[in-house]
Amino acid sequence: MKFKKILKALAATLMFAVTEMVFSSTIQAKYVGHNATPTELRGNWYAYKGHNKWTHIKITKHAFIYDGKVSCSLNKNGVRKLHVMRYKQNGRPYYDMNKSNYHYQEIGSFWLSRSKVQGRRVMKSYYNMGYFTVYTRNKIKHDYSYEVKGAGYMQQIGK
Repeated sequence: MKFKKILKALAATLMFAVTEMVFSSTIQAKYVGHNATPTELRGNWYAYKGHNKWTHIKITKHAFIYDGKVSCSLNKNGVRKLHVMRYKQNGRPYYDMNKSNYHYQEIGSFWLSRSKVQGRRVMKSYYNMGYFTVYTRNKIKHDYSYEVKGAGYMQQIGK
């Protein structure tokens, strides 16, 4: 009889501990799939080209629009079909927006950087040869893009 009481008390304590662990853990948003862009990248982004002109990128849930032209979306086929791939470099995620067979078909890699311009985080992209483009949420007359020379440019992806 005493053994059953001890067993019940032990089971109740174990259930309480498991329930506490499940409900006290922090909840973070997870990457949901390949057919939707990450929410942190959605919106309008601008990069200054000089002479009062900007490159404009609009990222919606199911489309990537570059200077007014749909570069990839769910409605397209082949390399122009939206297929978001998530990678990690330096412990931080970056995203490719389409599957490509050849390098020239790629749109590039995009990530939300910890760097800030006027108190707001910027989006960075990498396409080729160590050149990084920096996009801001507002039209700012300054080009924040940069180039990394040498073999160390791959360490800059995701930063």
